[in-house]
Amino acid sequence: MFSYRKRFLPILLSGSFALTASSSAASPMTACAGQDDGKERQIFAMTTVMNLKAYGDDADAALDDAEEKIRSLDSLLSTGTEGSEVYQINENGGGRLSDDTAALTEASMDLYQMTEGAFDFTIYPIMDLWGFTRLFGENVSSSASSLSETESGGLSDNERLISHVPTEDEIDALLPLVDSSKVSYDAAAKTMALPEGVKIDFGGIAKGYASQKVMDIFKGHGLTGGLADLGGNIQVTGKKPDGSAWRVGIEDPDDSSAVLGILSLEKDGTVITSGGYERYLVDLDGKHYPHIIDPATGYPVENDLSSVSILCDDGTLADGLSTSLCVMGKEKAIRFWKEHPGLFDMVLFDTDKQITVSEGLKDSFVSAKYDVTVVNAD
Repeated sequence: MFSYRKRFLPILLSGSFALTASSSAASPMTACAGQDDGKERQIFAMTTVMNLKAYGDDADAALDDAEEKIRSLDSLLSTGTEGSEVYQINENGGGRLSDDTAALTEASMDLYQMTEGAFDFTIYPIMDLWGFTRLFGENVSSSASSLSETESGGLSDNERLISHVPTEDEIDALLPLVDSSKVSYDAAAKTMALPEGVKIDFGGIAKGYASQKVMDIFKGHGLTGGLADLGGNIQVTGKKPDGSAWRVGIEDPDDSSAVLGILSLEKDGTVITSGGYERYLVDLDGKHYPHIIDPATGYPVENDLSSVSILCDDGTLADGLSTSLCVMGKEKAIRFWKEHPGLFDMVLFDTDKQITVSEGLKDSFVSAKYDVTVVNAD
């Protein structure tokens, strides 16, 4: 979901964030890699403050191209902007796709199959019913009723107050529309057809896709190193000037001023974190409804996982899997990782305040706050 209500200050980062050489584990910082002469750029797109950093002789040009690409994707993929490609696809029940939208469609359908429906890019009607699309700035035509922002004072930036919680009947009426298998896609022609009422939303993977494109641009400019922090989605390439590892902190869902632990990245990769604590609705009785929806039920996810961090070399995949494993819950998430050896690594933080990491991270993840259990593939 994308919106266009700009919020530049205060800068709020969630999920994962790069750490400066001087920052402590308890002090999340704007994405930055250290004390050096790298070039920096901050922009606002996809409802998010984004920070880019580039090292090399062509850094300024690389940042210009990266910003242009991010803004192009933002205007292309918004579900709430009439001129966007995704908006027109949803309104017209399909159409011809651009290269980027085609790539995202193929990735979404692959993730749907891989995760057995835990990732579903036709979730939009349910997200709209709950009000996430409007209350977090997507559009003003949401079917969910709510109190105005002026009536919802006292809530934090990632909370929205609602006066109506969708009923079981309302959810059941829309749930049949959430099914990626109903999407007809011709890869050769790059065309899509949607059944009546079905609407797509690439919000679950768009930032990961964007960070991957930024890395491709950085490599194309021959940079020695670069970092993209797209609202807490971290992706890096190359080396820092001092040759040290990139350090990425993972936010503690229970304390946004602290971290669960720190990951050291010795090579190109991305760290993307998802969790219900990032955005949620609050009803008049004070009950919280996290923004991650289970496509199978139409309800916000409530299970034994507080957050999931995915580490791999593909930003699009990491973005999709971070949400999918949140939907699965801890036991199924671990089983899924074992069924896909070598594809990704993970950091799971559960509701019992325990951290579980996959064996590939046993030497690169440290936590000074919580017990860590390493899970092996066999």
